[in-house]
Amino acid sequence: SRSRDEPVLVNQHPSNMSETNKNVEVVRLWQLPDDFFDLPIMEQWTAVEKVTTKAVPLEKPRRACPMSSLDEFFIVTFFLVTLGLPWVLIGCAVAASGSWATLGGVAAATAVLALHPIPHRSLNYFRSSRLALALLRYFTFECIVNRDDPIMAVFGTQAVDAPAAQLRHLPAIYLACPHGVFNYGAIAWCCISRWMSGWYQYTGGAPAMAYVPGLRYMDLFVWLVSADRRNIKAALRVPEDLAHTNRASSGNTGSGCDAQKAGGMIGMVPDGILGAFRCKSGVDELAIGGRRGLLRIAQEEGATVYATWFFGTNDMLTVVQDPWGLMERISRRLQAGFMGYYGRWGLPVPRRVAVSVVVAPHSCEKLASPSAEQLEALHSKIYGGLGRVYDRQKAFTGYPDRTLLIT
Repeated sequence: SRSRDEPVLVNQHPSNMSETNKNVEVVRLWQLPDDFFDLPIMEQWTAVEKVTTKAVPLEKPRRACPMSSLDEFFIVTFFLVTLGLPWVLIGCAVAASGSWATLGGVAAATAVLALHPIPHRSLNYFRSSRLALALLRYFTFECIVNRDDPIMAVFGTQAVDAPAAQLRHLPAIYLACPHGVFNYGAIAWCCISRWMSGWYQYTGGAPAMAYVPGLRYMDLFVWLVSADRRNIKAALRVPEDLAHTNRASSGNTGSGCDAQKAGGMIGMVPDGILGAFRCKSGVDELAIGGRRGLLRIAQEEGATVYATWFFGTNDMLTVVQDPWGLMERISRRLQAGFMGYYGRWGLPVPRRVAVSVVVAPHSCEKLASPSAEQLEALHSKIYGGLGRVYDRQKAFTGYPDRTLLIT
């Protein structure tokens, strides 16, 4: 049997490529109209249908789509605030090191920015806003869907609202791969998951993120929960009355009618801090190691696990590391990423990379106490499945020559 630490090189030329790609579609979410989130629900489904077409192989990565100057201004400002503010405060603290009064002022400003209240998690803030559409367009975000997969067949269609479909789907764990510096494709997914899978997700992450100036505003997109066993299980708790939830969410008032379609679905980045430091442009590597805690929860809950790969993530930002590995060790100790990075214009602004996501679903058998052998088998099924989907669908994303290494 394969050792859990032995790398897996995904096959580049599966013999059944043409057979497995007969019914693959692409949902071009970046093409959704400006008023999408304000439309009645049936018109929203019509808009999603209009941007869904048959997927075709691409010889090279897609170019970034056109976007208005106003949308680009809004999203670049968001990047500068969330990614740049921590480093601005660090720079101010270093510059003020010779003056206790100035240093105290920087400390006070940092405390205010770290602790001030932020808006309540509401679909009207960020997730269903013009900023969310700007995020989809900035990364020219698309989702590849294999209609021949019985789990994926209803994705991006009105059928995801059927209680029977949701009972099959929930509870659900979405594995957003790779980590990159920040997986902005996964953040974009949070804004649109309701129309792809029928449900809104929470996101597991380091609790420290809720107190980092700038970065904490991402919570309005991702709905952060602490990535520990207790909180992950709580986030996977499915509403007891799905039928009531669907009735309450089926009105004609746009995205605001969907406020109850949450609970029972969480997104996680399985390669964590190690994946952030392994991030290299043009290289697709997923470093999981021997961690099986999340899969144990999936097995205990009988969850549907969706392993996803967001093509383009590693090309958004360049990691700056010290040659001694101090930042990585500090990050591991703090359970939060502490690293330098830059992108567009040499600033903490991601490059405009077109992002495509492919999805490999797996329904877990519910087991009260899975054994180590059962967890290893589940690991092989989930990440082996991701490797196969990656290889079969990478041509539709414009990366036909890429190879995925899972370690």
